[in-house]
Amino acid sequence: MPPCPSCGADLDTEWKYCIYCGVALAPAAVPGAIRAADAPDERPRTRLDVPLLIGIVLGVAGVALLVYMGIVLFGPA
Repeated sequence: MPPCPSCGADLDTEWKYCIYCGVALAPAAVPGAIRAADAPDERPRTRLDVPLLIGIVLGVAGVALLVYMGIVLFGPA
């Protein structure tokens, strides 16, 4: 059990705050964890996402084909 950096009291490793003086404790280092400082920048995309564009075009074409087939098969003769 590490000591509190503020008051020196023995602490449990799972505590987020010292129960004796109330100081916030730094979280234990977790290997592979992403922290705010390690997180990548959230920048807007600058390149065209080709697979997404192809999926959207094929989806719209599929819906148009279904509507056309519905009109041809169930429409007025």
